[in-house]
Amino acid sequence: MLARMRMRLGGSEVRLSMRISVGRVLEILREQRAAAGAIRRMPKPVTWEWARPRLVPLLAGPMIDPEGESLVRVAMDPGIAVVFAIDLGAAFPLIDEEVATRWECTAEQIRDVATANLRRWAAALEPRVVMTATMSGHQLRLIKDRSGWASSILLVPDELRRLFGDDDQAFAAPCRGTLLSFAPGIPPRLAGEIVVDFESGSTYPLMLDPFALQDGVLSWGGNDDWDDSDLWQFGAA
Repeated sequence: MLARMRMRLGGSEVRLSMRISVGRVLEILREQRAAAGAIRRMPKPVTWEWARPRLVPLLAGPMIDPEGESLVRVAMDPGIAVVFAIDLGAAFPLIDEEVATRWECTAEQIRDVATANLRRWAAALEPRVVMTATMSGHQLRLIKDRSGWASSILLVPDELRRLFGDDDQAFAAPCRGTLLSFAPGIPPRLAGEIVVDFESGSTYPLMLDPFALQDGVLSWGGNDDWDDSDLWQFGAA
């Protein structure tokens, strides 16, 4: 089974072709069975009171809404599209406009509740959840598989800085459950290869441009006019 993935980095593209192992296929099937079981256990209908403490904002990956099922989607700082889901642990069913209408909630109300939940959950994480790794001779830090919403910590920059520190650094969100931090000056090609490696191991890669924390302010490459000359290298001596 041949999977092709790519990540856009400034004006360049990094492409990866890989063979998915039988073990990975079985893992995907286990994930899908667990998700189906979690969704079956949801109350029917799902009420606002039940959903409210479980709502979470998620960075929006590549997706086309099913016909007649438009998702609730807003832009949040640093200017990225966000969708909303109910955290079931094994699954994250997304909220569509039909459900929001039944709840009599606006997108802004859902955003505020979901962000408050995320901030509370992120605040409960201790800095030791941030792991250190070495890849291709370069160090990086990451939160991986701690939850299905680790990449959403980018939406609460105060908690992001508490966990990763205030130093200038670049972030990548290869999938919902993984957040990577790179020190300034890492070669763009190498950073891209590392991110694509993580994306290729994910069932639902996000395929997003990188983020930069510089002088305490978080920005996103999808909004900035970055190119290969400065991508990942801000703050380098």
